[in-house]
Amino acid sequence: MPKAEIYTWDGMTARITRSRPPGGIKPRKKKPRKKISDKGITRLTKKQRKALTIYMEHGMTNKRQALEAAGYSGLNPSRDMKRLMTRKPIIVELEKIGVNDEKIAQVIAEGLDANHPMKPDLPDHHARIKFISEANRVLDNYPATKFQHEERIFNINLSEEDVKALQEFYELRKNDAKD
Repeated sequence: MPKAEIYTWDGMTARITRSRPPGGIKPRKKKPRKKISDKGITRLTKKQRKALTIYMEHGMTNKRQALEAAGYSGLNPSRDMKRLMTRKPIIVELEKIGVNDEKIAQVIAEGLDANHPMKPDLPDHHARIKFISEANRVLDNYPATKFQHEERIFNINLSEEDVKALQEFYELRKNDAKD
């Protein structure tokens, strides 16, 4: 219980309590967490490696299936897979096995001409739209999210003295330009 002190001020009594933290309790220091990007691919957990392997084997198409097969809860597969794919060692390993910008561009170009899997004569519009949006994102064809334009008008009222001082300033500037 905090100590209370009684003071009088202008004939009125006031009770002031002072609280202090309990003695002996020190705040716990947080240890800095190691980022997975600082670890090598061999230092990833079995669960993380399994998820990435399954994801690569399925042609990078179904994030949820890959994560659930590896043992993840699957509540937010796009976020979880994004975290795994943005790791530096993952990028290095992808480059080692031949995934590069040219290969990705080739897949996007082929995807723009995708045909329906059940009816090969007909185009697969759903797949084509996804490839078009990805190509537009890569090429940065989307406009800026917001463009703000603000116009301000100022009225400046000058006295006769200010006008004379301004004229003198312009004359001095002309003389400096001639020299």
